[in-house]
Amino acid sequence: MMNMKISKVLLSYIINPSGGSISPNYNPSSIPPVIAPITSPFGDLFSSSSLITNAFNLFYFVVGLVFLILIIISGIKIITSNGNKEKFGGAQKTLTYAIIGLVIIILAGVVIKIISTIFPIFGGLI
Repeated sequence: MMNMKISKVLLSYIINPSGGSISPNYNPSSIPPVIAPITSPFGDLFSSSSLITNAFNLFYFVVGLVFLILIIISGIKIITSNGNKEKFGGAQKTLTYAIIGLVIIILAGVVIKIISTIFPIFGGLI
């Protein structure tokens, strides 16, 4: 019996560290449970606005990679033309078209950014 009283006192100090007894109005179900939000390990990767932003970023990365490859190919063609005007002209055209394509893609991205700033498409995240 003594152990039971001691355990009740200890339990009351664990629940109410200020001492004394628990309020008669105490109702443990009235305390809202703390629920942590469930987050994806991928973050916002698959949300609609983030997906569109990631698609544009991937597109620009691929365009930059293709541009770099075309410059390298054009440079190799120019070096290996050995004065042959046809090969040199073909390499020069490849380089010119690659630069024109890159400028068009950059200008298209700027236009899309301006339009999405004026008219917020998908929350202005494009």
